[in-house]
Amino acid sequence: MIHRFSFLAILLVFGFFMSSCNLSNSKETSDAPFPCEDGFANGFACDNVDLFSHVSIFDLAGDSSGVFLNDIWGWTDPQTAKEYALVGLTNGTAFVDISDPENPVVVGRLPESNIRGKFKQLTLDNYPACNVGIGSISRSKSLAQGTAWRDVKVYDNHAFVVSDAQPHGMQVFDLTRLREYDGVVMEFEHDALYDKFGPAHNIVINPETGFAYGVGITQSEMCGSRDSTGLHMIDIRNPKAPEFAGCYIDSSPGNYRIAPGYIHDAQCVVYDGPDGRYSGQEICFNSAEGNVVIADVTDKEDPKTVGFKRQADMQYSHQGWLTEDHAYFLMNDELDERNLGRGTKTYIWDVRDLEDPEFMGYYEHQSYSIDHNLYVRGEYAFETNYNAGLQILDLSNIEDAELERVAYFDTRPRTDAAEFTGTWSNYPYFGSGMVVLSDIETGLFIVRPNL
Repeated sequence: MIHRFSFLAILLVFGFFMSSCNLSNSKETSDAPFPCEDGFANGFACDNVDLFSHVSIFDLAGDSSGVFLNDIWGWTDPQTAKEYALVGLTNGTAFVDISDPENPVVVGRLPESNIRGKFKQLTLDNYPACNVGIGSISRSKSLAQGTAWRDVKVYDNHAFVVSDAQPHGMQVFDLTRLREYDGVVMEFEHDALYDKFGPAHNIVINPETGFAYGVGITQSEMCGSRDSTGLHMIDIRNPKAPEFAGCYIDSSPGNYRIAPGYIHDAQCVVYDGPDGRYSGQEICFNSAEGNVVIADVTDKEDPKTVGFKRQADMQYSHQGWLTEDHAYFLMNDELDERNLGRGTKTYIWDVRDLEDPEFMGYYEHQSYSIDHNLYVRGEYAFETNYNAGLQILDLSNIEDAELERVAYFDTRPRTDAAEFTGTWSNYPYFGSGMVVLSDIETGLFIVRPNL
């Protein structure tokens, strides 16, 4: 067993090294069943991205009807080296083995939780995020059947799942249970449920410290007010026994719509960037409605705002991600396309001085689609922009606020309208180089870039 594990570990490390350098085989040697040729892969518009397979909503949801997709994340089993897509649905989470990317297998489902007895049920009248028009269409948000706002992250072989627009808490699920698959789709129950808040827009995890951060929370019993917001900090170092750790709420930046100090999304890291004053500290880069807000959360009992900034045209700071050197922050503005009638723009922030972040400029996309979620791996940003699909940007010249699109895969090639339809998110961190995409209405796509 020692020799077998060592061999698997070598394969994983080698695979990650190779995919970090190339992210895939070259286009000339593609083994994909649907290679990107002449601008299309099996009818989907593309450039330098091959399609391996597509899993329909019916297969993901089973017998459930009226179900749609939302967030997505990934997990690689350290024992078997199998890769899994963790797919958010409007009624729960589906687990898909993509180790054979041409033949993905739905191995199990985790239904959503329900703590309505502890927190009031939200409606369109008292759910504040609906008031800004984000995803309010019935297909991507249905309060009757659940909600498309379901987000999942991974720490220590456990999935942590939250949901917005309903009292849900944070589910904890031991992903090693997926090894029990024997050919029949499994129906799971969560292993633990953290119930110190009701709904949450997202869950942010810093795997270096073992802390999770609930964001977009509008019902909590721990942060001074039942309707408090900001960062709800949770110690998950013992995954099946999560413990409340503290709150970060600062309304002083202003420009809030939903609630003072509201944070919509975040990335939290152990800082290793140019600003030596904060080296080794745990820093959260927060997309906070009208602002980008940087906070030091090292001391969970006394977190502090480090710096914040907004840009005059910014409509809604939705989500963002750091470059790997922690020098720049790329941000999505989810409402500028609709509110200002302009094309898709990715905001570029210089965060080399954490106390004084500076807006550098935009990258202007070749579409009018709403931008939604982006992640950085190496020298590339992987953006998921609703009706424009996956957009992959080269960051080589980011210091000059210049990005270059080098690849894309469009699940909605017939439109790039500024509507809340199409691809919700992506996960680009598999060692194999595969990228998984969640399309709200049509299901899971497994693709591989040629970079």
